[in-house]
Amino acid sequence: MPVPKPTGSIHRAAACLDVPGGPDLPEAAEFAAALTALTAELDPAAGWYAVFARRDPEGLAACLAGRRIPPWDVVASLLDDLTVRRGPRRARPRAAWLRTLYLASLTACDEAAGDPRRRAAELRDVLTRTLREQRHAAQREQALARVLTAGGHPAGAGSLAADLAWARDDRARATARCRELRERLAVLVARGGAGPGHGPGHVPSSPEPSGPVRARPRGARFAGLETGARADPAAGPVPAAIPAVPAPRGARFAGVESEGDERATRPEDPAGDAARAARVQRRCDETVARLAGLRARGRTGEAHALLCEAAGRPALWLPVLVERLEQAGMGADVADLLWEAANLPPGPLAEAAEALAAAGRAEDCGRLLRQAAARPAGEVASAALALRGAGLGSGAVELLSAVVRARRPEEAAEAVAADPAALTPLLLAAAARVSDRRRRDIEGVLARGRPAAGR
Repeated sequence: MPVPKPTGSIHRAAACLDVPGGPDLPEAAEFAAALTALTAELDPAAGWYAVFARRDPEGLAACLAGRRIPPWDVVASLLDDLTVRRGPRRARPRAAWLRTLYLASLTACDEAAGDPRRRAAELRDVLTRTLREQRHAAQREQALARVLTAGGHPAGAGSLAADLAWARDDRARATARCRELRERLAVLVARGGAGPGHGPGHVPSSPEPSGPVRARPRGARFAGLETGARADPAAGPVPAAIPAVPAPRGARFAGVESEGDERATRPEDPAGDAARAARVQRRCDETVARLAGLRARGRTGEAHALLCEAAGRPALWLPVLVERLEQAGMGADVADLLWEAANLPPGPLAEAAEALAAAGRAEDCGRLLRQAAARPAGEVASAALALRGAGLGSGAVELLSAVVRARRPEEAAEAVAADPAALTPLLLAAAARVSDRRRRDIEGVLARGRPAAGR
């Protein structure tokens, strides 16, 4: 079976939307200046800087001029170059500063775009294209892995291994960009920018390839490939679906509540109950198998419904299911699952975050909380209090940091109205994590007593 050809689009530096107003937008100009200062310390003929400069010189120039904001994975790769040249002690503070400017520039761009409905539609278009790139990269990665495993190409094994490494990089970048786009869409949805019929559940998940895509591989990485060939993502090997198994049994899966479900009977230390842990793992495996079968048959609506149902299961399921989905190569479904979990009521949301943190999945926990920040201020406050009550003060700060980044100071300050004594220190800590300026702004709002208006 043929290996899908690389499209080369993932390694474009400016795979994003134009900055409204271009370099005249102050936040974009400030970020562009910091990015330009970073590249001034790099070797344009080496590392990732050379890759982006060779593949998309015009896009890179647009980013440095403040006309476009690159995806964060591009910035992170340039910071990797800086680490190699200057060492981690020089790179770490630069990374923190750039990240702050980057998030501020994205927020400013989405606000300056005008009509939030139109902006949400634009971001959905970008997300749909990126999801297609993610799927194509995953198909290419799995096909190359099969070829290498099968052997029979000793002379070209080194080249195949290099291609596999690039395919994995393509998939990782596409996955990161999808996550970032979802988080931006969540903020627009919270501001009413999605419009009727376009709530969080309508954000594209895993669209089927819409047709042939012309592959134009460029640069030494793709030397020897036919640049005129057409690469159809659907023509490549679809990731192997796990064989279908009988649906899980029991009242929970018959559409009624079960008195014996894990949420009601969970012991104080569920990890110590080997039988319970084994049952959760088995049911998660069954869920992954059902989901893979639905995806393979193109039944995307039923697949989404299954993910929604899975997000509402007891919290101890979540890290296990995320792990099983990752092992099956279903990263896009992990993103959808966390998106749905972010819309749980405050109590279950806090339990989900606690379960992810306890399982050592700090990155997924942070992603869940950042997406939950799109909810109304009252719900955010309830979730922050629930996190604090569960001993996850850092999770509460993570949640509120996302609120501070995404909303105006007056809006962010509304989150403390439910319990000012408990929430004000958390909100100020969150604001300080974003920037000293944002902390001062929120302190000023709190001093004027503005949050009381939201009660």
